[in-house]
Amino acid sequence: MRKVDVLDFRGSYYEIGLAHGRRLYNSEHFQSMLSKIKGISILDQDTEEIKNILKYFCPQLLDELKGLQEGIKYTESDVLRLFGGYDMPLLEMGCTSFITSDYYVRNYDFSPNIYDSTFVIQRHHGNNWICGNSELMLGRLDGMNHNVLTCGLHFVNNDPHKKGFIGSTIVRIILEMCKNVEEAIDLLKDLPHAASYNYSLVDRNGSFAVFEASPDMTNIHREKKSLSCVNMFQTGKMETYNQTNVDSSLDRLEALSHLSKTIKPVSEVHKWFSTQTSPVFYTDYEHFFGTLHTVSYVPKTYKINLTSPGGETQVISM
Repeated sequence: MRKVDVLDFRGSYYEIGLAHGRRLYNSEHFQSMLSKIKGISILDQDTEEIKNILKYFCPQLLDELKGLQEGIKYTESDVLRLFGGYDMPLLEMGCTSFITSDYYVRNYDFSPNIYDSTFVIQRHHGNNWICGNSELMLGRLDGMNHNVLTCGLHFVNNDPHKKGFIGSTIVRIILEMCKNVEEAIDLLKDLPHAASYNYSLVDRNGSFAVFEASPDMTNIHREKKSLSCVNMFQTGKMETYNQTNVDSSLDRLEALSHLSKTIKPVSEVHKWFSTQTSPVFYTDYEHFFGTLHTVSYVPKTYKINLTSPGGETQVISM
């Protein structure tokens, strides 16, 4: 299993996109992953529409895409279609998280063949930074920003599927544009959602929530002491959007229910998530359901713990 590389970039969005692209240009893993993505990508995406909607919601990402384009030596059209994160086919991915007012612990489950294997830190002017596990270079599977807002995605269903942003681009936009959970919820209400996802959130003030989003309807899920989030909607308002078979999610919720009864320190929860015998750790990599990383975000201390399967934990201080 590939270790997650921590990439620490500093500069403008364009400069960081360029540096990231140059690093990827000669990467065999990147080229292999890209060939798989091209095989399922939509060829008739409207690139002007992609540019306009990114400009409206998060214009700085267009500068980063320009740098990425130069770094990997692709056309603007190809970069927008492959990495813009709008009107794209959606891949099913598994994710489990446990959230309290003090920390956010999460496993990401998918295939190592379509996985960036990079945790990207972007430092811009002043104290403006974001960090997180990368998907398709521009997107984030989970992450934290300089306001110490943390957000992660959890796939729920591709049916219905409408024109909109994919989950990892939505996470990135939230991290770029929001200071706290309430701002994130307001923006999530406005963003066009291509499919059904949970977005788990926590901020420096100890506010936490799960935003349940489908292309047609949204809802907010809150609890007092902790929240467990998996690949299904848990509120009655949204349950009709769940897939028919949610057995795996129900199993994980049952396992997580024991954590909610006695809140443990983040180090213990992280270790439990990352242990391969844990009920929330999966190894079915051939069928796109293997744990690829365990990550813990601790907003009040600006620290992140990141563990690849079978590897040692990397401690990142922001």
